[in-house]
Amino acid sequence: MAVHRGLVLLCLLPLAFARYDALVSGALFEGVNTASPDADAISVFKDYKNHADAVASILLTKAKESDFDPRDGIHTIPETYFSFLENAASFPAFFHRGQEDEQHALRLKGGDNDQLLDEITDKYLQKPSSFSLPSPKGSKNKREEERALRIRQAFRELIPATVEKAEWKDWALSLVTIQKPLGSDNITFELAHVRLEISRDDRTGRAVIGPQEATLVKSSYSVMGSYISFYSNEIAKFIEKATVDEFLRAMTTRQHRKLVPVKDDPEDYRGFMQNQQSQQESFRS
Repeated sequence: MAVHRGLVLLCLLPLAFARYDALVSGALFEGVNTASPDADAISVFKDYKNHADAVASILLTKAKESDFDPRDGIHTIPETYFSFLENAASFPAFFHRGQEDEQHALRLKGGDNDQLLDEITDKYLQKPSSFSLPSPKGSKNKREEERALRIRQAFRELIPATVEKAEWKDWALSLVTIQKPLGSDNITFELAHVRLEISRDDRTGRAVIGPQEATLVKSSYSVMGSYISFYSNEIAKFIEKATVDEFLRAMTTRQHRKLVPVKDDPEDYRGFMQNQQSQQESFRS
């Protein structure tokens, strides 16, 4: 059930009091972007086929208005991040799906990034991921498995391999996901972050994740495309046009590091990592 934006802000208010020392941000697009690269500022909002870019433009503008810019490294100003969440939720065409944000406890054994990623993926999707319970041969859950793979990989890239400052102990791993299914102009998006403790190994500087109960917070939104299209002229006056690719780059922390080692078989996600087209083909099948 969609909830009016005023209620969304009430849901988000408790988050404003949450703190972190360091945040790593990532972004993901799922589906097929049908937006025209030649669309002008008004057409991006008026034409439904361009609405993946329209939502990317709105979210990016809200991030800029909140001074949330994760591109230049580890983010250490929580007020701007939570301001971005509230400003994004306040846009009239965005409706919260459900009565409140999802909050899930993540029980971590410590020292095992695979178990951390299993917990995140399972709770994010609210069902066991394919990494925990492989589906039988010929299963119809192929798309769910592929989505679990994408979410797992996206969060994997957010886990820091090293910790620059010893005082950075409370961490947030943030992921913004925009979705546009093939054959539909209905856009949805998700704002999620994982709160956990990460310490620094004094000798090596490597990140250490100990046993703990971390937290996943996730908000899901539907987009009223008719509102964006009807008010396209007005929206274009205060929302700067951007593409999905520009949004993905702007919302991703540049960490300049190798991925943390995990025990996954590289074959499990090689197709997704090597060729974005393979993801789009999965939506067409």
